[in-house]
Amino acid sequence: MQSDRQQIIVLTDFSVNSYIAIDHAVVLCKILEKELTLICIMHNNEDEALLLTKMQEMAIEKRINIHTKVLAGKPSVSLNNLIPEINAVLAILSFNIENSGSDFQPKNLLKIFRNSRIPYLFVNKAAPTENEYKKVFLPIDSRKESKEKVLWASYFARFNDAEIIVMAASVKDEYLLRQLRNNLKFIKKIFENLEIEYSIMQTAEKQNSIDDFALRHAAEDKNGIVIVLSDKSYGLIDLLKGPKILNLITNKSQIPIFCLNPRDDLYVLCD
Repeated sequence: MQSDRQQIIVLTDFSVNSYIAIDHAVVLCKILEKELTLICIMHNNEDEALLLTKMQEMAIEKRINIHTKVLAGKPSVSLNNLIPEINAVLAILSFNIENSGSDFQPKNLLKIFRNSRIPYLFVNKAAPTENEYKKVFLPIDSRKESKEKVLWASYFARFNDAEIIVMAASVKDEYLLRQLRNNLKFIKKIFENLEIEYSIMQTAEKQNSIDDFALRHAAEDKNGIVIVLSDKSYGLIDLLKGPKILNLITNKSQIPIFCLNPRDDLYVLCD
């Protein structure tokens, strides 16, 4: 029976990487005081009961309590319908590049979550370290949607005493500069009202490279997560080669990338 409590979900293909995603989810469930739901995608001719059993076996192996769900039909549609039904607030993902046609290819996972109202955290292949979620790198540009990242950064600070490092892009256009300053004012107001300690780094990075800049710092630090916005729309190059965010989530340093879609109706945590 599904709980009324908010859920952190893990989309699993039963691979080794899925077990790592579960490890991260267990850590985050403890930090954010949420429950865990495992979800798998059911393809043609697969047995739903067998898939549910396999997920329970994963839980037994990990010695954890979980809920389970199976997605039938088009994964993106089924997932978006399921999220409010089970009260999900965050998804943990780890991709699988061994099978070229898999739903767990990075590009395909991005497609599944492109319209999601909950954030999705790519944990690559690295198992969580003791201080994994003790530092948050928060790149900020002039987009008004950047404010959506601030609330999630505050959760890590409030519930896990994480250090917040704000990295501000450099812009010359007067309108964009005004927008950037408004975003920074918003950050200061929110963090100071919540009595959250943070630092702001004024960088020389342009808006289109500030996320990469934050990732490089996280990689040098060998710790923490980077919170980014996904692309609102895809251009021709994005469609052919994959969106810009693809390079972030597949970073060789295995830094977890926390993604939010740029929309104003995202679900939020219940404290």
